[in-house]
Amino acid sequence: MLFKVHHRTEYIYSKPITNNSNELRLTPPSTGSQKCLSSYISVLPATRLRSYVDLNGNRVHHFEIPRPHQRLTIDCFSTIETRPTLDINALPYGSQHKELPQCALLENCHHYLQSSSLVEITPGTWKCALDIQDDSVDVFQTSCSIMEFIFENYSYDPDSTTVNTHANEVVEKQTGVCQDFAHAMTALCRSIHIPTRYVSGYFFDATHDRVLRGASVSHAWIEVYIPHAGWIGLDPTNNKVVDETYIKVATGQDYHAVAPIIGSYYGGERSGLLVSVEVDRV
Repeated sequence: MLFKVHHRTEYIYSKPITNNSNELRLTPPSTGSQKCLSSYISVLPATRLRSYVDLNGNRVHHFEIPRPHQRLTIDCFSTIETRPTLDINALPYGSQHKELPQCALLENCHHYLQSSSLVEITPGTWKCALDIQDDSVDVFQTSCSIMEFIFENYSYDPDSTTVNTHANEVVEKQTGVCQDFAHAMTALCRSIHIPTRYVSGYFFDATHDRVLRGASVSHAWIEVYIPHAGWIGLDPTNNKVVDETYIKVATGQDYHAVAPIIGSYYGGERSGLLVSVEVDRV
């Protein structure tokens, strides 16, 4: 599939501000499941962007605007080709929980077994995960059971949480949005030693009737590491195995590591924020 994505963010300030410094994680990477054909970021007021790759392998753009301004507009235009990496009739069953201790020795997994700023491994999450696991000994089966549990029992409520809501609160109250569901699943999976990373990006609702939640905004899901299969994407918000309708942008321990825009400035308060995402199939 070929997609064009336009992600626009507009900040409006109550009075002119200065020294506006920002990090952007908006550029989709080329991976085994997708190829970024082009990506362009525009910032107004105009400024120079510098880029680097962070510790999670994400492309980051950084800019500073020292002069006074009262509005900031950031546009990212990307063209991405996606391809299926999983055969729905040959899902990665067969890896057992007794194999998971070896994952802690892998460099690309150890980081994603630890607690982080928004995801904490606690006795409560561990007990909840064990209850969901029941008698399953298959890692992929357990992961899907956790995904299904969140989908069936958690309420989707955009007004119930913020970007700083902790996974423990989500597990307790069982409400939130895609970011919260991804944090909850991350906490539950990590608590039973399944390496899990948080993913930000977009997806295209092929049903065209908005049955799927999160299609019109930035989306979040998780990837679990399955021995012998690698990283597999699961979307607890929609109870789906990630396929070619998903576009990955960044991965990390939690939202703080992949936030599309992080910044600081001096001066007046922010009086307005407008965010729009368009994902069109070409």
